[in-house]
Amino acid sequence: MHDYSDEELKAHMLYKLARKNRWGGKHTELINVRSALPKEQRHHAERLAKELADAGFLTWLKKTGQIHVSLQSGRRQEIVGFVEKYLGKQYW
Repeated sequence: MHDYSDEELKAHMLYKLARKNRWGGKHTELINVRSALPKEQRHHAERLAKELADAGFLTWLKKTGQIHVSLQSGRRQEIVGFVEKYLGKQYW
């Protein structure tokens, strides 16, 4: 089992959203983003997503009784830089 830092877990979440093209108005349920995390780390998903929203990387919405998230399209370069820093360039 690999111990991931919070930043690595956040990068995995951002990468999954970017790969699924969830920028701006296109959003998805947080539960779908949780699957980007290792099973033993998934219970951290809501806290990490909230931190990413507080940092301005995610939009946090309450829809249909669920939490939905999308990437801030105006911060695309910062998001790509964050993912590359913690996961490496091979992800793009």
